[in-house]
Amino acid sequence: MIKKITPFLKNYLPLLFIITLSGVLRFFSLGYSDYQGDEIKSLFIKEEDMSYSEFFLDQRKGPGQFFVTFITKQLDQDYSNEFLHRFPFAIAGFFSVYFFYKLVLIYFNKKIAFYSAFFMMTNGFFVAFSRIVQYQSFTILFMIASLYYFSLSVINKKNIYRNFFVGFILWSFSMLFHYDGVFILPFTSYLIFLLIRNNIYKKGNYETKKVLFLSLFISGVFLLSFYLPFIINISKNTLEYWSGRVSGDVSGKVASSMYLFSVYQPIYIIHFYLMLFILGIFHGLSTFIKRYIIRFKKLDRFIPEFNFKPRYFLLFTAWMLLPLIFMEIFIYIPGTHIYTYLIPLFVIISLGINFIEIFLSSFKKFFIPGVIFYFGLFILFLFLYLQSYSIYVDNTSEYPWEEEKFLIWNFPRPNPIYHISIFGFPYYRNWEGIRDAILTTNNNTYYSSNERVSITRYYIPFEKDTDKAGYYIHILAPQSFTDKIYQDKALYWSERYRPIFTFSRNGKDLVRVYFMEKGTLNELKIKGF
Repeated sequence: MIKKITPFLKNYLPLLFIITLSGVLRFFSLGYSDYQGDEIKSLFIKEEDMSYSEFFLDQRKGPGQFFVTFITKQLDQDYSNEFLHRFPFAIAGFFSVYFFYKLVLIYFNKKIAFYSAFFMMTNGFFVAFSRIVQYQSFTILFMIASLYYFSLSVINKKNIYRNFFVGFILWSFSMLFHYDGVFILPFTSYLIFLLIRNNIYKKGNYETKKVLFLSLFISGVFLLSFYLPFIINISKNTLEYWSGRVSGDVSGKVASSMYLFSVYQPIYIIHFYLMLFILGIFHGLSTFIKRYIIRFKKLDRFIPEFNFKPRYFLLFTAWMLLPLIFMEIFIYIPGTHIYTYLIPLFVIISLGINFIEIFLSSFKKFFIPGVIFYFGLFILFLFLYLQSYSIYVDNTSEYPWEEEKFLIWNFPRPNPIYHISIFGFPYYRNWEGIRDAILTTNNNTYYSSNERVSITRYYIPFEKDTDKAGYYIHILAPQSFTDKIYQDKALYWSERYRPIFTFSRNGKDLVRVYFMEKGTLNELKIKGF
């Protein structure tokens, strides 16, 4: 019995450990937060006089996420159950980690696969993507799964055609959620080349030609059925949005990917990543030089054996470079789309850990270096996991809208001079309660607020107009990060009259709703208010 259990634990315990912790970060307290960021824009909310084709073509991205929210809408028509609608996206994020582990395991050893999956599992962007209603988690899942099946088609002779076909279909699915799916092109091109070289060029295999043609045809039909009419009928608003992201004209703020990374993982993580990235690049390049160019005796001390094939390092590096160059050179506001180059980067920083282990192994006659390595690795991974849990799962404090205590540090509030895309963090302002309080009292069907219009217009079925309002909804620490009341009338009223509705947590007001007299500030003063 023990002999049967031991191989099972050896083979599957690391993966089981990864997916268990991944599930905690992705599913615990999933329904706590109000909708935030672009979540509302991802819901299938179609105007009555709009056709389905008009709805899909009017969006800025692929239709995939709207198909998902259309399905969940059948169970909850008014989208009031945040957990229900986020759950499919959390599932996608969960399985992304699984397939990433399996993918890396094809090209490297179990340690590299474990390290890489752990970095993805704990990285703030990927945790946040799994906790919101938006396309990213499905795009990532289908990107990685397609690479996995493409890879199987090359190394597994039993199911070459099935895996190749599945890989192409999944790749098209990733791009139907978002065109970010195209960034695995260097990797897929290499695998398709190998398949053609091994099965067509050498053997003239008719079956391979047929499967290749069928895969291209069906995936092409999927993609062109949406993107062809999308491009033909592309809206002016979409073009302006893309132009603004490229030029930065829509922001007026500083765009910094490194700063954005530090918001999603604020304490030391970027420093660990940079150090391990440098070591990983050195490890990969030195291994490549040693294997293919020239041998250096000094390198033998650091890299005593080839524990991975250098071309695989180059393959993941090429995957990383395409989105890295595109996002950081040609796009002024890459935002959270930097995840496209973080996925292969996880493998490179894992090679950095591998390099440290190999370097310390050169002192293997001493016991202490091994202890130092594994103890340090344990501390690093524990720190990564606890930080992500504290930020995304624990909702005692709501970072980044307020400072949060973490061990001996504080997570600081973001600097408003930067362009920051914020979502996936714990955030609750009881918008259903605000709406109910407004609808159950006498109202004049007008409101105003310091919160983003995309949020307020979803929850409040009134017209926004400060002079005609009505209700003023003051959100303290709003998603807009505009805490103060800048409307003169609303500020004047809030300083003199009590709110009709408040929402508090731990004795601190988070929402104050006022009912103002209709009219401009001067008209209110004339009336004696």
